[in-house]
Amino acid sequence: MDNLNLAFYTCFYGSNNNTSFCIPSLPSFKYNCYYFTNNKTMLEYLKDTKWIGIYDNKPTNDDLIESCMVGKNIKVLPQNYNELKDYDYLCFLDSKVNNINELFIEKIIIEYFVKQNYALLLREHWFIHNNVWNEYNESMNQERYKFESEKYKNYIQKQINNGFDEVTEHHCACGILIRNMKHKIINEINETWYKHIHDCGIQDQISFFFVKQLFNNYIYSFTENPFI
Repeated sequence: MDNLNLAFYTCFYGSNNNTSFCIPSLPSFKYNCYYFTNNKTMLEYLKDTKWIGIYDNKPTNDDLIESCMVGKNIKVLPQNYNELKDYDYLCFLDSKVNNINELFIEKIIIEYFVKQNYALLLREHWFIHNNVWNEYNESMNQERYKFESEKYKNYIQKQINNGFDEVTEHHCACGILIRNMKHKIINEINETWYKHIHDCGIQDQISFFFVKQLFNNYIYSFTENPFI
C-alpha cells in the first residue's frame, strides 16, 4: 500500500503524579508519530523512543480536571497545530491506547475517506450502548468524573431540552479519532465538539454523543477490532 499523508498523535498534560503519565507503544514505523505534552520529564523520556516529542508550553499542575481539559485542545482541534496542519489524515490515540493496527487504520481511511465522503471515524463503543445515561452511569465509576457529575447531568438535560435525542443507534468511544483533514466540514465538527466539551466537562464521550447527532452523515463508527 502506498504511503498516505497520515500522521498519528497522542498527548499527555499534567504532572508526573498523574495516572495517565505513560508512553504508549509506537503505532507506526511508517508514518510520523507525535506526542504532545506540557511535561518536561515526559519530553525527556520520549527522547529514548521513536515518538516525536512536541513541547506545548502550558501550565502543569496536579488538578486532574484542569490538566485533562488543557489536553482537549490538541485532541479536538489538531488543525490549530503547525506540526499537524499539513497532513491529509490524522489518527489521534489516547495515551493509554496500545497496539493499534496500522494496516487497519490505512484500510478504513481508504474505504471511508478515499472511496466515500466521511470526515471522522471512531470505534463504536463495545459495551456502552444506546442511551447517554448509560455513558453517564459508567462514568461515575471514575473519581475524576464524579467531581463533575452535576455539570454532566445539567448538560445532558440541556441538550435534551434543545431537541437532541438521549438514545442513539451507534454510541462511540473517543479514545481513537481518525480524521479526514481534507474534508470541508471537519473543522466545523472539531470546533463544535470543543465548544460542547467546555459546556459539558472533561467526559468528552458524553458531549460527542450529542455532537454526532449534528453531523451524523459525516461520521462513521466502525465495529471491527482496531488492535493487533
